[in-house]
Amino acid sequence: MKRQMQRDWALVTVFTVLFMFLNPGVILAQEHVLPLPDLQRDLRSAAQTRAQNLSDIDRVLSLPAAQQALQKANINQDQVRKAVSTLNDEELSRFADRSRAAEQDVQGGFIVGLLALIGLIVVILVVVAVINK
Repeated sequence: MKRQMQRDWALVTVFTVLFMFLNPGVILAQEHVLPLPDLQRDLRSAAQTRAQNLSDIDRVLSLPAAQQALQKANINQDQVRKAVSTLNDEELSRFADRSRAAEQDVQGGFIVGLLALIGLIVVILVVVAVINK
């Protein structure tokens, strides 16, 4: 019985060694699909884009017209900022694009810009309501 177990272990060892030599990927670490420096660069870029989007939305929320609209709706500006910061990158990018467009329109003196800004605030209010549930 002892001899049989020794033979079995010897066979398992031989097959394991053969498998490892025939398939070197088992032993060696596989190359990542994306090299680490590229991954770090992409993460840094995404973080910078997110920070810029948050900054742009914050700047638009600081406009007098936006502050008046928030006050009329009895919405706390800090609550809106907190809600905006919880958005995922795609949603944040969309809101930032809308904010930039509304800011340009408001600065250009267009009433449409003011309406766009109010529309943006309404969308943010919906986000705040969803987050507070």
